[in-house]
Amino acid sequence: MSTRERLYESVLTRLSPDKAAWLDQHRPSVRSSWGWGPLNGQVGRQGIVRDLARAVDFDEVVETGTYRGNSTEFFAHVLGVPIHTVEAHPRYYHYAAKRLAPYPDVTVELGDSREILRRLGERPGDPTTLFYLDAHWEQDLPLREEVEIIAKGWQSGVVVIDDFEVEGDAGYTFDDYGPGKRLCADYLPDVGWSLFFPSLPSAQESGGRRGCAVLASPSLHDTVAALPSLRPPA
Repeated sequence: MSTRERLYESVLTRLSPDKAAWLDQHRPSVRSSWGWGPLNGQVGRQGIVRDLARAVDFDEVVETGTYRGNSTEFFAHVLGVPIHTVEAHPRYYHYAAKRLAPYPDVTVELGDSREILRRLGERPGDPTTLFYLDAHWEQDLPLREEVEIIAKGWQSGVVVIDDFEVEGDAGYTFDDYGPGKRLCADYLPDVGWSLFFPSLPSAQESGGRRGCAVLASPSLHDTVAALPSLRPPA
């Protein structure tokens, strides 16, 4: 982080979250997350989502970890279905809520992803849902609980997990927060959903080259397994 960026952040820590977000909105450089664009600027990852959107008739998208709303905007354009997105950080919530206001089918909430997933999972009906899980960060690691809640509350869905270790391809980076907190296949609970990884080699990926994993409910296993952009574990 440059001296200018450190100074900017030190000033914003003294402001209320909504005022800090207002200043962020006047800095075009922060609009594109990490300077890469949606889904870490990864063309391969974007292709996976597009393949899923073509293959599965999703009723909604549920995203955890809105951050700046960059990927949320991508989902809105690609899928064209209602989106529920949750952000735990007040500053990023206010920023994303303002940015995504022009999208009437996008609901932005401030809070804990686990609580909101539980609430959504208790609704009547059985929507087919695309989940994008990106709320994991440093001390708070809700991923295992998120997956358990999803498997309990939804019969039909696909889960895309960001920052995940891709088995057999060390070129994809991922989050590792220490013992028991390494985002890998062993970390996931056994909920009976099928696991897949990107078939695109990391050397051919663009942007951040962050790894991801995809989980498919039993009802969608065959559909997801047929997508060329995904492969089963080695």
